[in-house]
Amino acid sequence: MTNGKAWWPYLLVLAGAAVGLGSIAMGLPAWAGSLIVAVAVLVGALLRLVTPGHHESMLAIRRRRTDAVTYGLLGTVLALVAVSLTVPRIFG
Repeated sequence: MTNGKAWWPYLLVLAGAAVGLGSIAMGLPAWAGSLIVAVAVLVGALLRLVTPGHHESMLAIRRRRTDAVTYGLLGTVLALVAVSLTVPRIFG
C-alpha cells in the first residue's frame, strides 16, 4: 500500500480541516472553525518544509518551496477571512 510517500503530514492536515469544519457543523462560530482550518493549512506548509526529501510527503505537488509558499498564502488568506468575520462583532 505504501509507495514511499509519507501519509502522516497529509492525514494531520486533513484531520485539522475536518475538525474545523466539524466544529462549525456542531455550532461553533464560523470564524473559529475557519481559523482552525487556516491553522491546519499553515501547519501543512510547515510540514512540507520540514519533511525530509527521501520521505516525499503526500503534501508534495510541486517543488518544496513552491508548495510551502502556496500553502502559506492559502492559510494566511483563510486566517484573514476568519478574523474579518469577527470585526463587525467587535466594532459594530
